[in-house]
Amino acid sequence: MTIREIFIGKTESNTIQLIRNIIVEATRIGINMAVLWLFYYVIFAQTNESQDKLLTTISTVAASMISGIANFVFSTIWVFHKKQKTGNISRFIVFTLIGALGLAINAAITVLLKDYCGINLFLSNIVAQIIVFFFNFFMRKYIVYTKMSE
Repeated sequence: MTIREIFIGKTESNTIQLIRNIIVEATRIGINMAVLWLFYYVIFAQTNESQDKLLTTISTVAASMISGIANFVFSTIWVFHKKQKTGNISRFIVFTLIGALGLAINAAITVLLKDYCGINLFLSNIVAQIIVFFFNFFMRKYIVYTKMSE
């Protein structure tokens, strides 16, 4: 495996797709944080404190939506190379539903490890994040980019 293979061209290699997915997830986190900052500290900068919870919610939702769309686009074009003119809306919906299921699994594992196994909250969440990363990757690969592409 070369650097060129990792970054350029179509691949069916799970290893290369996993590496690309790590890069895409890191990019998604960066986009999420940038959009969150932009909305909360720039767009909503001059608002009063009574609106803080609402503006925090709006900022968080906007950041999640924009970074989720970027994640879908990068995954479709670069990680799995499934450029199709039709079916992208349904593919996006299933992609997002898998992410939502992953979020529920993340929360359940975190609570289970913290509250029932006595493991530190952050360590519990790190373990959950790793499990959900692989869950999301393989579910999306199999359902969104294999089954829905047939």
